[in-house]
Amino acid sequence: MKRHDARYTLLAFGFLLPVLMSAPLSTLTWWSGCALVGVAVRTASLPWRWIGHGLMRLRWLFLAMLLTHGLMTPGEFLWPALPLLTREGVLAGVQQSLRLVLLAVLAWSLGRITTPMELVGALDFFLGWLERWRMPIRRGLALLGFCLTGLSRFKEQVERVREGMTIRLGQEKTPTRPGTRLERLAFAAGALLTGLLWDLRRREEGLRMRGFDAGLPAVVWSHTGEGHDWLLPLPSLALWIVWLAG
Repeated sequence: MKRHDARYTLLAFGFLLPVLMSAPLSTLTWWSGCALVGVAVRTASLPWRWIGHGLMRLRWLFLAMLLTHGLMTPGEFLWPALPLLTREGVLAGVQQSLRLVLLAVLAWSLGRITTPMELVGALDFFLGWLERWRMPIRRGLALLGFCLTGLSRFKEQVERVREGMTIRLGQEKTPTRPGTRLERLAFAAGALLTGLLWDLRRREEGLRMRGFDAGLPAVVWSHTGEGHDWLLPLPSLALWIVWLAG
């Protein structure tokens, strides 16, 4: 997959986010922002089936938002025989759910186009000047990159343990007792935690060896991309200006 410069990608998403989260749904500006989200999905080669699967995992959050707005927002009741949900509240809940869907799709697209460390490098590019006022920006960004890569390693460890348990259970010809399954689950959880802690410890030692405790930068940021990547934030910037002017 083609990578884009994380600095311009982050700018594009930063200009687009307030438009999607604050612009009225009935305006052309908001629908233009939705079109840009579709372009981001296309650029990231994000499968629509994968998006649908990810949104299904958020279904209870959407339901909670719908019920919260429906119960707490005053207005005309949706069903007079059951005075619980209001029409205005349900409409507000649907709108907020749509905004959350777009936010999730944007985050997934951003994760596909750039790596976590490239995003941290982009943040250092925009916020590194605060170091002149003795604000530990680079130290905080290094810790942020440490946590982001740790989460990706944790996901890899979980997938590895899950595949191992699936293979073992599939090779067994006789059914096992429930207690045996619990013992194996506890053993897999212990192996997962041990591997994760060992990996974090090794990476922490690597940071210290590079002089992180002495104030040296943990990573030398590099920005990869093509020469025309500076065009990426222009459509989002135009929408942002139109939204502010309106």
